[in-house]
Amino acid sequence: MQLPERKISAQSKVTLRRVLPLPGEVLVQRGQQVEALTVVARAHAPHRYRLINVARQLGQPQVEMEQVMLKAEGDAVKAHEVIARVQGGLSFLQRAARAPTAGQIAAIGPGWVLLETESALVELPAFINGIIARVIPDRGVVIEASGAVIEAACGFGGETYGPLKRLVNNSSDILGHEAIDENLRNMIILAGRSLDEETLRQAEAAQVRGVIVGSIDTALLNLDPPVKVRVVATEGFGDIPMSPYTFGILGTLDGKEVSIRGHTPHLAPLPGQTQADSQPIIMATSNKASALAALSAEKGSSSVLAVGSRVRVTAGQYLGASGTIATLPPQPRASASGLVAPGAIVNLGEASPYIPLANLEQVV
Repeated sequence: MQLPERKISAQSKVTLRRVLPLPGEVLVQRGQQVEALTVVARAHAPHRYRLINVARQLGQPQVEMEQVMLKAEGDAVKAHEVIARVQGGLSFLQRAARAPTAGQIAAIGPGWVLLETESALVELPAFINGIIARVIPDRGVVIEASGAVIEAACGFGGETYGPLKRLVNNSSDILGHEAIDENLRNMIILAGRSLDEETLRQAEAAQVRGVIVGSIDTALLNLDPPVKVRVVATEGFGDIPMSPYTFGILGTLDGKEVSIRGHTPHLAPLPGQTQADSQPIIMATSNKASALAALSAEKGSSSVLAVGSRVRVTAGQYLGASGTIATLPPQPRASASGLVAPGAIVNLGEASPYIPLANLEQVV
């Protein structure tokens, strides 16, 4: 019997694929040791045109462009700069349209703006400490490493790397904005259950690189203006405490360098990438060949569900909780909701409920 799997491990072999969004030049060789900030490939992105749907961003299908535009044809704009705004009313209720990247306004039409983007050098960092296992000609590399891996549920902001600082005592604590100051500059903070916009804005002001929490509100995905802080949620959207098991692993990484990627899986990956390449994730890895060789020599653990297997609840009353399989009844039973389905009795610490297998994933 097998379940969907999620890797949450304090020590595991890591295989990471890193690819450019367009053909370019690979700068490293097979067998080379790399650190997280090592540039492994680069490419020159040419001038391109992007169509901005101003009407949609402003929520006005029949928008009068001359009344809302703040920029004119030929104007240069910065990334995320406001180019149009609905005038009148309270300022915090006004909707704005923003440039997705830096460039120059090439044309303005009914409900749209054509943006000519600047040419740029795209550099691809390794993202983790590891060893180059394979070179993908003109596109990137495959890196192998050993260390802690936590596959998360969602997030936003992209990738970053830095020292982890734990600011809460347990997985259910909620970090307040007053706990964040300039001493956390360039750090990634472990913030417990969840965070609100005020705390996130304070983190940005303190130049925090990233935040790890149990869950996030979907409203944080569409902040105006957007924040530069990367955010990773281990459990999902809503108000879900972080799994104590996951929090325990992260606690052991306090003070160590970690790599995080904030992304929401249903959003489209970049060109040339797969969903696996953009998986929201937390990693703390080593590029020592001896550690990698020791893990490679070990037999992989069985993914067959059995008594003692660690699982995570993905739906229902115990959403986000994790524990171990206590019993696998041979016949379907009724769960707390009344649904009769194949399931397992899961030891969650304070409770041992019967949970349908459809509401579980295996932690490996």
